[in-house]
Amino acid sequence: MKAQRKDTCTQLFERYNAERVAFLQRIMTGDESWVHHYDSGCKAQSIEYRHKTSPSPRKLKGCCLCKKGLAHRFLGHGGNFHMEFLELGQTVISERYISSLRALKLTLRRVRRDKD
Repeated sequence: MKAQRKDTCTQLFERYNAERVAFLQRIMTGDESWVHHYDSGCKAQSIEYRHKTSPSPRKLKGCCLCKKGLAHRFLGHGGNFHMEFLELGQTVISERYISSLRALKLTLRRVRRDKD
């Protein structure tokens, strides 16, 4: 394992010495972030104009509950390349991650083809 890691690092370093900036511009990194989703209608409802003597509107319990979701984001030299949001309640499993990588690959092909 250590030897393989050392070999990989040596190859990357040699590639960097040969290509410099072009090599660095091709590096991609991935990130997973929790994002919060809330119903903006609740906020709009709470700030709507009412006369001082009018009663406050009744809200359904749990109307403004925040929900969390997971976002996969892939970044490169040009900024965000690809972003996907997991459906609420969905967990990250290998099949889901592989499908994200395949979608990233298609996005990269399209972006690089458009640049040429």
